[in-house]
Amino acid sequence: MIRWSIATVCMGGALEAKLAAAAKAGFRAVEIFENDLTFFSGKPREARDMAADLGLEIVALQPMRDFEAMPDPIRARNFERAARKFDLMHELGARLLCLCSNVSDEAIDDPQRAAQDLAELADLARQHGFRIGYEALAWGRHVKDWTAAWDIVRAADRANLGIVLDSFHACVRNNPIEPMSTLPADRIALVQVADAPAIQMDPLSLSRHYRCYPGQGDYPIVDFLDAITRTGYRGPVSLEIFNDQFRGASANSIALDGLRALRMTGEQLAARRQERDEPPLIDLAPLPPAPRVERIEFIEFATGDADSAAFASLIEGLGFRLAARHRSKDVDLYRQGEINLVVNREREGFAHAFNMLHGPSVCALALRVDAVERALERARAMECPIYFGKIGPGEALIPAAGGVEGSLLYFIDAGAASHWERDFIEEPAFADSAALRKIDHLSNVVRRSEFLTWSLFYKSVLGFRLEPQVEIADPHGAFFSRSLRSPGDNVRIALNVSEGGATGVSRFLDAFGGAGFQQIALSTPDIFAAVEAAQAKGVAFLAIPDNYYDDLAARFDLVPDLLARMRSLGVLYDRVKDGEFFHIYSRTFKDRFFFEIVQRRNYDLFGAANTPARLAAQALAQDAETGLRLDLGL
Repeated sequence: MIRWSIATVCMGGALEAKLAAAAKAGFRAVEIFENDLTFFSGKPREARDMAADLGLEIVALQPMRDFEAMPDPIRARNFERAARKFDLMHELGARLLCLCSNVSDEAIDDPQRAAQDLAELADLARQHGFRIGYEALAWGRHVKDWTAAWDIVRAADRANLGIVLDSFHACVRNNPIEPMSTLPADRIALVQVADAPAIQMDPLSLSRHYRCYPGQGDYPIVDFLDAITRTGYRGPVSLEIFNDQFRGASANSIALDGLRALRMTGEQLAARRQERDEPPLIDLAPLPPAPRVERIEFIEFATGDADSAAFASLIEGLGFRLAARHRSKDVDLYRQGEINLVVNREREGFAHAFNMLHGPSVCALALRVDAVERALERARAMECPIYFGKIGPGEALIPAAGGVEGSLLYFIDAGAASHWERDFIEEPAFADSAALRKIDHLSNVVRRSEFLTWSLFYKSVLGFRLEPQVEIADPHGAFFSRSLRSPGDNVRIALNVSEGGATGVSRFLDAFGGAGFQQIALSTPDIFAAVEAAQAKGVAFLAIPDNYYDDLAARFDLVPDLLARMRSLGVLYDRVKDGEFFHIYSRTFKDRFFFEIVQRRNYDLFGAANTPARLAAQALAQDAETGLRLDLGL
């Protein structure tokens, strides 16, 4: 049967921690990377016992390097090395030895000799009850493609010798995938999967630093597994990832990401087979389908006594009005158009704890979904923590899954009765200005090591789709962003990371004390009226240099009066074909989050061309505020 497996090289830390993390995530099989044994403080048998106690099968020991087609003196030493490997495998309890194609300058370009060496090695392995798996490395000296490796395996003609098929090595060299479906299943020794971004780089460097889990990159992993499973192969499918950020992150989180990626890939593979009216792979547990996210129902802010008045003044200046008060908690609802902002000033509970850790901040989102129970089932299947908050008599119970940095993602049923009426008492004097209409998009700032984790979370748990990553200039370093969209484009969230100690992203992480929501973009049909009304109420927006507008005049044919109005208000502009985008940013609230007001005219992007101007303006504003605090001795 197909078993999801993970190679210990995917994770950082000691072997003990790696095995424990794999078992905790839900894996039942592992490949042992020999370097992990080299630095293991115990004996190989102790590692075997540890894996057994955790319910893990050791499916392979890897890798053995530079073996086949070597000159005679080296060839003899290689068989001595192999004998020691077999002794190690007995202690470890592994039945398969993975052999990489030779990269040595001394390797002989002779496929027949390579086949003879592998045949002799397989004969020795058979005496121990072992199998040999031969894998083509994309940077191999003479064998670079899986087709060449298969020719050698077939020529060696040993039942206990098979080919190791690795998606990275096949895809990075654009090897044909479909012909894999014609291989004999019993000659496939092991299947390894790794994704990678579609960037131009030599295969070795790309492999050593940028491999990632299925769905985090751009390779056709489902096509790869579809071809292999059509052979009838039902052995281990193992993750083999070399990535600097993976090794620097928590082994538990990396192992969990791996299982999520494999389960999502299995789901896509099952859908492919269903389209062809083929029987399902019964050994792959089906997943509850991802919910359809229809909209963001509300954004919840955690504020303390020192910040609540200033925050209320800010959002009231933006046109929000107090719409209702919670029946049993110190929580208010502010509303404008379809936008609901919940302000939580409780002195105990989740929001209070979040505020104590991070200061005034977005502590939760509520997503309106087509089926709450299915959303919860999906989250549980992906090993997400589920949260149920304290409620008063008669109040709605709103479940949530854990989100970025311990924030919450509430699920609200689109077909259920209004939870607002159950939980809140409406303010009789509420009047909606409706200058702002909808939540346009949000941004998460995350640590570099979390970038792939959270893109996978939104994709695998909520069914969002990924858009290409963009790189943007920050005055103090590099800035990277990748957007995710729900089916139907009703919810859009950008993930932002950076390199550099003083970038806008780094400043947020320092001030916030971790990852979180930084940007809340709100749409309007008339940005100029909305901004003028907000400025009249004291809302401060970012000051944009005059040079920016001089550049706009040079790049776009703008009506002078329109350009002058944008300049006077600080409104930014972008145009793509016949689409136009107007937007403006509020000053950052307590160094944590800011609002963006946007107006779209047949424009579906995020104004990335203006992000450097925004980042520079924010850096100047924050530096000025820091200097003022220092002058005041604060």
